[in-house]
Amino acid sequence: MKLSVIIPVYKAEITLRRCLDSLLNQPHNDTEIIVINDGSPDSSGEICKEYAEKYDEIRYIEKENGGVSTARNAGLDIARGEYVVFVDSDDWVYDNFFSVIEKALEKNDWDLLQFSQNYTDGKEAKPRILPDFESCEHNVIFEHIIEHMCRKHINKPIDKVYKRSLIEKNHLRFHPELNVGEDRTFNIVFALDIKKWCIVSDLIYYVSLENGESLSRQKRNDLDDQIRIAEEYLFEIIENSELTQAEKALLVQAIQFDNMRAVYTKAKYLHRNGTGYFKRLKELNDYCKQVNKNKFTYPPGKFCTLISLPVKFRLTPVLDAMAWVLTR
Repeated sequence: MKLSVIIPVYKAEITLRRCLDSLLNQPHNDTEIIVINDGSPDSSGEICKEYAEKYDEIRYIEKENGGVSTARNAGLDIARGEYVVFVDSDDWVYDNFFSVIEKALEKNDWDLLQFSQNYTDGKEAKPRILPDFESCEHNVIFEHIIEHMCRKHINKPIDKVYKRSLIEKNHLRFHPELNVGEDRTFNIVFALDIKKWCIVSDLIYYVSLENGESLSRQKRNDLDDQIRIAEEYLFEIIENSELTQAEKALLVQAIQFDNMRAVYTKAKYLHRNGTGYFKRLKELNDYCKQVNKNKFTYPPGKFCTLISLPVKFRLTPVLDAMAWVLTR
């Protein structure tokens, strides 16, 4: 088995057929499609069963609702492919999806293969094209990891093809307590052990922004706790890794930059919900104090105090520049 496609499903009855058909209606040799129904209350389960009965390559799992991490982990537990790719049930793929992946893997047995995507709200599509990249050199790959962390290109699992032997070697799974940032932590930990990385600029995946109730895009009321758990987990992994002290420092620096960007993401959320000035200020400062308990230097208190007004006027490029300079 060359490739395992893992699809977590929750409240996807409107988009699930489109997703599955896009995978099935093209050549897909040596491929299994694992569909996990994470206790969806709609008719998603019935659709999954229908396709599993019709197509031999589809394997169906039904489980109690536990979130996107546990759903993806259930797929990883039974995956047989040499490589693993994650697809969200409200997304779909181009008709050359498998051929582009196969062509790249024929060139080299990459530890990580990455591709470009189109983001669509149902009305217009906005491509996010990554430049082509190939390397088997540790220093080059590590520098690219840092760059991708800061540009948030490493966050998603749906634009990547993973060598499954590396996942199993490191006993790697999505953090079961996380429903926010679970993909980012998984990818960073996985990336620390890759020796061969390839990025192809081909657009082969559609990311749908239409379904706000999908398993991977549900809003969380415990966002602060989720971010704290993710940072503590990452910090422990980095500390216990075999990286040099200089490499560990660069990783922490990249996470600190991400932390500062998370502050104005939170500020944007508070503005959108009409949170009053004093409550907003308190929540932002409390968040910064909580993050800095993890031995991080940033975000500093003054940054958190001043962040609200620039966010209101959508000056995020200026904030990005500030965060970048402060964390260098």
